[in-house]
Amino acid sequence: MEISKHKTLHFIGIGGAGMSAIATVALEMGYSVTGSDLKESISTIRLKDLGAKIFFGNKPANLREADVVIVSTAIPDDNPEYAHAKQEKMVILRRAEMLDVLMRHFQRRISVAGTHGKTTTSSMVAKALMDNGKKPTYLVGADLRDLGGNAGLGTSDYFVAESDESDGSFLYLHPNVGIITNIETDHLDYYKDFDNIKFHFQKFMQGIRDRQGYLIINRDDPVLVELAKPFEEHVIYYGIHTKAEVMATKIVHTPEGSNFTLKINGRDKGEVYLQVYGQHNVSNCLSVIALGIKENISLEGIKKSLFGFSGAKRRFQWIGQENGIDVYDDYGHHPTEIYTTLDGAKRSFPERRVICIFQPHRYTRTRDLLESFPDAFQAADMTIITEVYSANEEKIAKISGRLIVDKVKAKFAAEARFIAKKSDIPKTLVPLLRPGDLVITMGAGDIHTVAKELVAQLKTAIPKSPVLTPPHADPV
Repeated sequence: MEISKHKTLHFIGIGGAGMSAIATVALEMGYSVTGSDLKESISTIRLKDLGAKIFFGNKPANLREADVVIVSTAIPDDNPEYAHAKQEKMVILRRAEMLDVLMRHFQRRISVAGTHGKTTTSSMVAKALMDNGKKPTYLVGADLRDLGGNAGLGTSDYFVAESDESDGSFLYLHPNVGIITNIETDHLDYYKDFDNIKFHFQKFMQGIRDRQGYLIINRDDPVLVELAKPFEEHVIYYGIHTKAEVMATKIVHTPEGSNFTLKINGRDKGEVYLQVYGQHNVSNCLSVIALGIKENISLEGIKKSLFGFSGAKRRFQWIGQENGIDVYDDYGHHPTEIYTTLDGAKRSFPERRVICIFQPHRYTRTRDLLESFPDAFQAADMTIITEVYSANEEKIAKISGRLIVDKVKAKFAAEARFIAKKSDIPKTLVPLLRPGDLVITMGAGDIHTVAKELVAQLKTAIPKSPVLTPPHADPV
């Protein structure tokens, strides 16, 4: 589909991470943009500065200038603007359809897919291309600390997009390069079962094969490897545990990050150093190295860019330190994401207590993955779980964060507590903390507010003690 740049695009929920990124690039490409959201945010301020007209609150009158209306699956059918657009038979596009409209203007369309690691990997890709003179257009699901936002219009034929598989809409995209980090059970409210998830990912692979592109796939994921068998002539594999074209060996985790020996087609290619933590980030960066090889980018240039990568916001992001206690925040909300982040923290800081504060995200996810949650917290010395963040879902009877605490205690006899109201967490936790502790708030909801409040309360609640300096301190 082609949309003339004389048309005005209206985004319902324009302040969301995905919507604001698309709106940003649309504005920079010359489209007129209007949008609505419930309240002002950094994203809406940014968009207004770029020339968007922003409305607060949802009213049919907000669509007066609109030629095309863009919605995400988070917008309910009874939203006044969405309902009006349907009634008036306006052109309505899903978020991914609008993203595809923008992507089709570019020749090298790179889409990063997977259950976990998409934001970090697409951020690494965008930075690596930028640092090596490729000047890509990029849209990712969080602000990049290295590039100063979640989206930007480049001057080359490269387009990097994080693709959202949560509602199957990543199949609306037409990339010719695909990175797939992993595949796992999630979003069962949409997919219903794992077989349907696998079907969608294989369709994604098939589309890239049909467009004569190539795939970069994690060989450590046996399900992905099985799905990729029909397309192997179009696949470059990377891995840590399984033999692949691009591999990491001799991995070392330190308080400064991670480092490893790189092997390409079995040959040593020197050391790679990262300032981000965890084995999952080693895996993520291998996909970027594979892309660089395929795109004829200097290996030393890719290594240098990866060393300079400081992460995306809400991906093990350092919030602050008071009296020797460091507070981080992370977006992880699936059991695998929680486990990998906590395990990475424990590997890099083995002498420190790791305290996790987790806010479950969605009642359906809590119900569907309940049996998987206990193992996620096994690297934590203390776990605090608060009530479920609904994300606009209806409450499901008997589903609560307390269930996760009960499961953790039953399996590990670990120190785990349920604190229903997140506002009660700082005053309960602060007296239990001691110098050297590393605290991580985790979840896709609003648990990040607790991290900032903890730092504020720690300033006065605990006597001064020797400071343990984190490797890259850039508080927000």
